[in-house]
Amino acid sequence: MEKYYFTFGSWEKFPYQNTYLVVVASSYGDAVRGFREKHPDVNPDCMNCSDCYSEKQWERVGKHYANQSPAEVIWTETCFGKKPEGYDDLFIFVPEMKQIVRIAEGTGDNLLPEDQDQGYVDYIYYEQYELSQDMPEVDGGQVMLEKMLREQYRCMADCIQDVLSMAYGSYMVDCMILA
Repeated sequence: MEKYYFTFGSWEKFPYQNTYLVVVASSYGDAVRGFREKHPDVNPDCMNCSDCYSEKQWERVGKHYANQSPAEVIWTETCFGKKPEGYDDLFIFVPEMKQIVRIAEGTGDNLLPEDQDQGYVDYIYYEQYELSQDMPEVDGGQVMLEKMLREQYRCMADCIQDVLSMAYGSYMVDCMILA
């Protein structure tokens, strides 16, 4: 998973003015494809932005945007690796935390009456395991859903960002799909 930063000047035909967006992708080519799918070229063979920077380049150049949040975050289909189809349990590796996370569809038995009163109808269950000799479970939780999982996501891998956000406080945590 790599992050690419697309900037915009003041031209009125840009999708945004005087800001930036982030594309999370598996490579530069994947980022450009993802950007162009969402924001097609206005002029042939010329991306509809001012510039594009890798994460390393952004450390130097992005200081101008230090007090701004991105206007948008685009996730490409392959940013975490090849997505398995369906809703079987999914395992991801989070290198920064040295953890394996199992993501599973909720069975319904952890949905409390007060959850239902708040409008929740389903949930995603996840467990975090430390990458060590015995692989102990170190944390876990649920992502509560106001729609049924299979209505909200096309496959289990589509919920990775929501699980990362719940487990680590940010959806921008680097990870890769294992199975």
